[in-house]
Amino acid sequence: MLAELAAANAAFQVIKQAVSNGRDIASVGSQIAQFVDGKETLQKKVSNKKNSPFYKGNDFEEFMALEVIKEK
Repeated sequence: MLAELAAANAAFQVIKQAVSNGRDIASVGSQIAQFVDGKETLQKKVSNKKNSPFYKGNDFEEFMALEVIKEK
């Protein structure tokens, strides 16, 4: 889960820097794909974890990771 969040954060930083430098959004297409892929992978993991018969835990960490991505 942390790997997906780290990948999404790294991609977001590249996108943010490129846009602030006046570059076209199309020039960071691969980073946009990485950001979206990280978000989708994280959402799938959270969903699969909740559907597991062995799930007994607190999903606060996953919730916060998704909130960070949603905020960006």
